[in-house]
Amino acid sequence: MIILDTTTTALQVVLAAAATTQLEYNTSWRDVTTTAYTPGSSPGVTNSTTDVTMVAAPAASTQRVIDYVSIYNADAITHTVTVKQDISGTDRRHARMIVAPGETMQYTDSGGWQVVRVRSSAVVSPASAVAVPFLKVGTALEAVGVFYSWGKDTGMPGAWSPGTPGLNGRATDGTLAADNGCLRVLNAPGGSINLLTGVDGTANITGDLKIVDVMWVNTGLVTTTTTAQAIAAPVALPARDTAGTTNGAGVFAGILVTTATTNAGAITNTTISYTNSDGVAGRTGTIASFPSTAVIGTVLWFQLAAGDMGVRSVQSVTLGTSYGAGAISLILGTWLMGRGDTIASVGGQRQAPNHDHGVRLYDGVCMLPMGLRSATTATTIQGNLYVATRAA
Repeated sequence: MIILDTTTTALQVVLAAAATTQLEYNTSWRDVTTTAYTPGSSPGVTNSTTDVTMVAAPAASTQRVIDYVSIYNADAITHTVTVKQDISGTDRRHARMIVAPGETMQYTDSGGWQVVRVRSSAVVSPASAVAVPFLKVGTALEAVGVFYSWGKDTGMPGAWSPGTPGLNGRATDGTLAADNGCLRVLNAPGGSINLLTGVDGTANITGDLKIVDVMWVNTGLVTTTTTAQAIAAPVALPARDTAGTTNGAGVFAGILVTTATTNAGAITNTTISYTNSDGVAGRTGTIASFPSTAVIGTVLWFQLAAGDMGVRSVQSVTLGTSYGAGAISLILGTWLMGRGDTIASVGGQRQAPNHDHGVRLYDGVCMLPMGLRSATTATTIQGNLYVATRAA
């Protein structure tokens, strides 16, 4: 149970990002003294990133026992909700949860904190989930243990490319011609959502396959410039981070090689200056080792500063040492689902328990297959993604 036992202890709620429609809360509690038992309740709404007191501190010589809290997301986007106790001005968090539209963050004495949803029975059956097939014929990989993107390869769908957005980049949209080559999924109709419920298939070389939503890409980085290359006005991310917002929750940053580089040796001083998903600027991400003569399709992911959980935007890229010839792009994206190809040419799969569960696919998702292989041999991958649509 939650007990407020001093006149300077209150229960508060705050959102990680601004809300167009504030979340609605209700609380039930009881005041207990040596002589009385008085029930009470306190409904209200959040105030975006400003703390709101849901349950005020009790009077002197009183214990305020909180039995129930519900916080309903009435907004159109997903929110990260933090509930905390303010104890004489010091915050102590109870819970921090991601709450999608129509979901309720709920506390009960018996069940603790959880996110619940009351859904209609209008769920797409497993038989009517859509299969999104893919077949990509890869080229030789950089090295074992280095990520490779099949996005640029022929097959079905055809090759994807960054285009020519320049240093400030562009947000991707897998439903538009500019991002032909993504594993295409139509946006969910109104009142429903898409879920990635599985991925299966085979590869001629063992390894690991990741389905990555490339949300943002740029061009124009100069491979021979060793000082900071400013991204002066980066285009904002689309609302497709792991919380369905533009804040960058769960978003990785990486370098995608689009034309092979010619650096003679490994480079260990490539960095980015970025704003993290909490809105803190001036953070530094690093690549431990950019390989020599990186082949087209090579992907190197940045390690983020300690404690950071995602990238909202990047302000500059510093190669540190010349990559020589070639071309590279900065990419931002989330990893959605993967499969393990543990035996060559024998199918592997990753499935959700049923087609009412899976990874949320937000509108405009631009999915590219990437991954690691156990050898540098050119790898052909094939398989299906399974996408179900259900009521929101």
